[in-house]
Amino acid sequence: MTKSQYLFIFSITLLSNQIFSQEKDSGTIQEATKQIKAEFPRTRILNFEYGQSLSRDFKSELFDEDFQEGEIKNQKTFNASLNLPFYYTKKIVLTASANYAFNEFEFQDLKNTSTTTIFEQNGIVGFHNFRGAVSGTYFSQLFGKPVIYNASVIVDGNDNGFERLKGLVGASLIMKRTERTTITLGAIAFLDPTTQIPFFPTFTYKHNFKNSPWEFDFILPQRLLFRRYIGEDSRLSLGSTFGGNGFYVNVNDPNFPDVFEYSQLEINSGLIYEYRLSDYTITTFKGGITNFISNRLTEKGEPTGDYIYSNEQDPTGYFNVGFSIDPFAGKKK
Repeated sequence: MTKSQYLFIFSITLLSNQIFSQEKDSGTIQEATKQIKAEFPRTRILNFEYGQSLSRDFKSELFDEDFQEGEIKNQKTFNASLNLPFYYTKKIVLTASANYAFNEFEFQDLKNTSTTTIFEQNGIVGFHNFRGAVSGTYFSQLFGKPVIYNASVIVDGNDNGFERLKGLVGASLIMKRTERTTITLGAIAFLDPTTQIPFFPTFTYKHNFKNSPWEFDFILPQRLLFRRYIGEDSRLSLGSTFGGNGFYVNVNDPNFPDVFEYSQLEINSGLIYEYRLSDYTITTFKGGITNFISNRLTEKGEPTGDYIYSNEQDPTGYFNVGFSIDPFAGKKK
């Protein structure tokens, strides 16, 4: 698991937005996209989310030696994001994105405490992270099938300033597209010298079950969900999503570098409930169980395989509430 997997999730989302907007066999790409956005768009123009994971025990290692163990009493997150297409034609879509993320951890009952303080300490610690991106999507044909190309340039940092410049390129070929089923196959490559695995295959599968309100939505490795509409204004999803947090940690210790990157990868299993309040606004609730896959601290710019710190956390419950605004929804009609 590497820091670049956050870029992978980000890029998969961008590609899937365009892929599944072409689910209808008739009509242009733009017309199909409008039909999808009139329901529940996959990417929200302006989105706010607050989340919290509950208490769990953890143990950690520093330089492969036992470091600390104790309890993460809770972890709170807040995310605000803007995704704004600023140029589009039948062949090209350019999107500008911005994101602010805040992570707060509350530790208690730490044991076997080392004299070195890098990340964990009794009490509350918080981390701010910022990210901006410009992405381009190009629609074409390959082997007689629709293909979607995507490229992104991403910059990020924290409240102490700019930290990294990253990039990626990807493509996805629509292998099958019928009234009820869409299958795509593709790949993404990262322009980031710190990644351990610079190349990922991608696969998506979406299927509406015959004579059933349920649909199956699978994006490797982002999500596996079963979905259905409840009335005209709400939708329920059951399954699992892959995600995580990544932020910079500044260290004030002459024995260590000034800046580290912390990556936390997780699988969230449970339900997602979305409700459209109006043409312009949607609320979302998520809840269930979080399983933590990988939690590492690495010197900035170094491969995550060279991490100096890691921890293991027990599964725990989580919930997330969101509110999104699409100021252009009225114009789309």
